[in-house]
Amino acid sequence: MSSRIVSAARGRVADPATGPARNRRRARTRGLTLLIPAAVVIAPFLLVIAGLGVWMSVHGERLNVTGSADTFVGLDNYVRAFSDATLRQSILVTLVYVVAAVAVEMVVGVGIALLMRRRFPGKGIVRALMLIPMVLTPVVAALTWRLLMDPTSGTLNWILAGLGLGGDHAFLSDPRTALPAVILVDIWQNTPYVIIIVLAGLESLDPAPFEAASLDGAAGWTMLRHMTLPMLRPVIAIAMLLRTIDAAKTFALIQTMTRGGPGTSTMAISNYVYRTGFQVFDIGYSTALALLTSVALVVVIFPAARRMLGLGKEAS
Repeated sequence: MSSRIVSAARGRVADPATGPARNRRRARTRGLTLLIPAAVVIAPFLLVIAGLGVWMSVHGERLNVTGSADTFVGLDNYVRAFSDATLRQSILVTLVYVVAAVAVEMVVGVGIALLMRRRFPGKGIVRALMLIPMVLTPVVAALTWRLLMDPTSGTLNWILAGLGLGGDHAFLSDPRTALPAVILVDIWQNTPYVIIIVLAGLESLDPAPFEAASLDGAAGWTMLRHMTLPMLRPVIAIAMLLRTIDAAKTFALIQTMTRGGPGTSTMAISNYVYRTGFQVFDIGYSTALALLTSVALVVVIFPAARRMLGLGKEAS
């Protein structure tokens, strides 16, 4: 009954049509035309970078071996990547990191945004304080939390000791807790980003459907489930997409907190590429890893973005 009320309320205020398919195609063409100047500027740089990357990946350049930049190895670096156990571990770490961090950030971010929409004393101050984690650079955030999690002098252990839970937890030195600790810091820093996007979406919603549904008796969970969340779906999709892309590229947070350790328990793909190139000095192999990672992200992210943003439906 409640869903029928909400549907009827939405139907009374919603636009009867979105326009002919031809007009949508024309609008999309105009939008793509506006991208041409940016593409003209960016494309040459991308082509040069990609070309140099491919050239370096088929050579066995090592920074500590003189003349190795001219040694042609063909596809050996790519073949080596498919049998690299550390690479597989870094892929698993990256997947766990992205899924866990983004899932929690979306749930907590949307929930807090819905609460922040209400009026309460000190709302402006709370909104300002909420931005502090987001404006910090990943290095500063990582260093701060590294000090807080120090096993001997960290504030977090001091608090746990006061609660009778022990005060010598080595959060970043234990393979069982290192990755969850890093994910926790990512959630702390980037949840405000989701909150801001969702809040902007909430503020832009047309109040007319909500007023009509309220007159028909809809309220609370019914209003949230059948109106707010469906109308907010495009905004949530954009926030999830942006956070997924950013989390998949994570580097500074992990590098500053754990350097990929202990062992390889927090070694994300970006950190493994960095270690291979600038600690092992195997530039050719690290470049091949970087290219494979970039291609994999494009192959995975682009189709997901089209489905999440509904671009495929518009094209048809």
